[in-house]
Amino acid sequence: MTKKLIIIATIINLFLISCKSDSTFPFDIEYFILLFGGGSVIEKEKAITDPTQISSFIEEHNGIYYSKYEDESLDLRYIIENDKIYTGYGKEVTGTRTLFGTKLQIYIPGKTTRGSGYDKNDEMFTFNFATNQNIYLFANAIFHKETYAAKQGYNYKIGEAIEELKQYSGDYYYYDYDDTKKYYILIDTSGQIYIDDNLSITYSTASIKNEVLTITYTKVGGTKIKQELHFYDDKLIFGNSWINDQLQYEALTRYDLFTPYNGTYTGKDGTTTITLTVASDKITLSTLTRYDTFTPVMKGNTLILYQYSSKYPTKEHKFVFDNNKVTYTKPDNGGIVILNK
Repeated sequence: MTKKLIIIATIINLFLISCKSDSTFPFDIEYFILLFGGGSVIEKEKAITDPTQISSFIEEHNGIYYSKYEDESLDLRYIIENDKIYTGYGKEVTGTRTLFGTKLQIYIPGKTTRGSGYDKNDEMFTFNFATNQNIYLFANAIFHKETYAAKQGYNYKIGEAIEELKQYSGDYYYYDYDDTKKYYILIDTSGQIYIDDNLSITYSTASIKNEVLTITYTKVGGTKIKQELHFYDDKLIFGNSWINDQLQYEALTRYDLFTPYNGTYTGKDGTTTITLTVASDKITLSTLTRYDTFTPVMKGNTLILYQYSSKYPTKEHKFVFDNNKVTYTKPDNGGIVILNK
């Protein structure tokens, strides 16, 4: 469900545009990302689909990847270990994997049986692996097609009718939380594109090249949107998107794996027993409860738990591993505790 919400959030952001760009990096980063197409769909003739090659590529990028928020707090987003990718919740990301250059795409089909709402949607994630070891991530929303039929509330025309779009005539939709279909664009039999009237668009254009539809529009208030939409196997897939000329993606920073230090470490702080438990996908500290918010980050042999609070400054719990011993430096000059495995 969590990763489904990411896709839907992408759609909502581009529909309502009350968001801002995640792209805070200079042009050279954007240039690198676009070298292999950024969030665009990998062309079939260029795609590497050999499982052995893809597994080898993924293994080269083992690590834990975090997003950083405006307040500098970190969120554990993905763990890559061996040839597998897991979400921050420990669920393996499985699907059809394709590779081109340093770009990995994973296509995940929706649940056709026993699925409801968001779970019925197909989705795709595009991981761009950079030379700085970070990931630039795109969430590619996917829309299925049904036969074209005019819809109430979809009267605004994007650009003029395009002859080449006749072959893609249809209504492109995804499933909302309540199992209803929500439409992104409609293309009639003359090649005219229609979009939700609620977007309050003042100007728009459309063009198509090599099965990629590019639409641009300006909203009331001046926000400029540019989207590349790929026609692929009777579907429409989000590629690259720009808001006010800024490419939209999520930057993820790489840190080291927890796995080399897996185990349980205990020690005494006065009369209090302190227990640190390290697992490949989770860290627990006995003095932090489920009501405490923290993010674990491993740098070499040093583990830092960043404890967040809306009321107080961030606290750092620092653990340095040395064979079977851990030196724990408590926050707020609280002293040092030795833990043993």
